[in-house]
Amino acid sequence: MAAKPSTTTTAKATYSPIDPTRKTRPPIFSGSDVDWLRPDSRGFHQCRPAFFRTGAVNSASGSAYAEFGNTKVIVSVFGPRESKKAMMYSNIGRLNCNVSYTTFATPVRGQGSDHKDFSSMLHKALEGAIILETFPKTTVDVFALVLESGG
Repeated sequence: MAAKPSTTTTAKATYSPIDPTRKTRPPIFSGSDVDWLRPDSRGFHQCRPAFFRTGAVNSASGSAYAEFGNTKVIVSVFGPRESKKAMMYSNIGRLNCNVSYTTFATPVRGQGSDHKDFSSMLHKALEGAIILETFPKTTVDVFALVLESGG
């Protein structure tokens, strides 16, 4: 007589995001930490006061004025308009971003000198929101002027 092959059952390990043997991390902020005040006298869970107004620049296609605490910025958008480099055909539009500071924006004159870094950060933030493929041979210009830099 032939022997029956033995069938053994093995328990499969399943993934669980909660591991009961894992210790929990201590909280980042303890109860006494949430009572401290920020340098501008806001509490731990308080946001900066904000104010927004559209239509700040009449000649722009779109514009806004924004205040976040002591930071005041005017942003204006021009376009889409025909690209100055019309001789070069492109299937996608072009996005130009420029961030600049007024001379009185910071307490120390010339402190806001990293315009290129902020301009590239603004470009990266907006390039996903503007569908440049729908605007061939055009340019969209975004200008941000920092009136006061409050941190």
